[in-house]
Amino acid sequence: MSMVIEENIMVPMRDGVKLATDVYRPAQQGQWPVLVTRLPYNKDRRFPFEYPPFTKEKRIFLELNFDSARVVEAGYVIVAQDTRGRFASEGEFEPFVHEVEDGADAITWAASQPWSSGQVGMFGVSYQGLTQWQAAREQPAALRAIAPSQSPGWHVYPYQGGAFLLGVALGWATGVAMEEVQRRVGQGRATRAELEEMMQASGDLPALFRRLPLVDVPLLQGRAPYYFDWLAHPTLDEYWRTLIQEEFYEQVTVPALTIAGWYDHFQREDLEHYQSMRQRGGSALARSLQHLVIGPWSHGNFLRGFRERTYGAASFARDLLTDLHLRWFDHWLKGIENGVEQEKPVRIFVMGTNVRREEEDWPLPDTQYRPYYLHSGGHANTATGDGVLSTAQAD
Repeated sequence: MSMVIEENIMVPMRDGVKLATDVYRPAQQGQWPVLVTRLPYNKDRRFPFEYPPFTKEKRIFLELNFDSARVVEAGYVIVAQDTRGRFASEGEFEPFVHEVEDGADAITWAASQPWSSGQVGMFGVSYQGLTQWQAAREQPAALRAIAPSQSPGWHVYPYQGGAFLLGVALGWATGVAMEEVQRRVGQGRATRAELEEMMQASGDLPALFRRLPLVDVPLLQGRAPYYFDWLAHPTLDEYWRTLIQEEFYEQVTVPALTIAGWYDHFQREDLEHYQSMRQRGGSALARSLQHLVIGPWSHGNFLRGFRERTYGAASFARDLLTDLHLRWFDHWLKGIENGVEQEKPVRIFVMGTNVRREEEDWPLPDTQYRPYYLHSGGHANTATGDGVLSTAQAD
């Protein structure tokens, strides 16, 4: 099936800001279900080199765990949108702030187009996963199901156990700031010298991590001001309460296929999404039809495995995950009775034995819990230190 690509359609949001949107659709006349993804990382970013099966024409964020050509050939339209204030979109970027309303507006727009059947799903990895959960909170009428993968938590709070998640927060903010400078260069609001300075800093993150105090990152001033807000608000105060909705899961009423990785730093958040939706989802359908897949993947790495270890076909999982997406959306968007609702909801890859298992729930019903304790000889502060985990309680 041949494909038509329409680029940089400026779609108005409810406040008049227009967001750049690409459409990939079958060339044949007809109305098709639509899969939407929204991201701050450039919907048009291409692979920088030939990486079979990818060519330089492929858009990275349509291909991470998904074969976009196969999906269009299967009779879907793909809609990809730069989030507010990013790349070709208008407005100012404030992480997490506008994704509920903008996501719902994008879904409504997609459902109303002449090539649309009015049935909409969402897909994507990392921030693309977060935009799915956020849009689902507004319960847009056309949204039927989502497939978030390796998604941050709903509470987007960069602290854990009281400690600031410096590697995640500063690393992410620096990358986003560099892209913001690129955007400003294209608009004539920044110089090449500023971009080169930002790229040099991004290329040596360990040097930024060592800087004290943590607020001493002048390159982020005016480019990622939210980083300084995060540092200024270490507790769950009013700043965070404007972003955090305690009844988040109660607002989501659609089935979700959550895709997680054993090596992913958002694994805990993915498991929380699955468990909380089973318990607190906003409809009986949402509570009973949450599915979870866990494989041997790190963040965004579904294509190549690891230099130290691969897990056979499971390390190169794009085809497998495309099959899962199509089966999921064929049921919820096309109404095909393919057995999705009768399947066991949890699929895990067991590392070591390297086998896939289907289970009734997560945590596994027969889980046996055992406490582990940190031990060391006083030098557990590096990757080559002497820290160990043991079932023996420390003195």
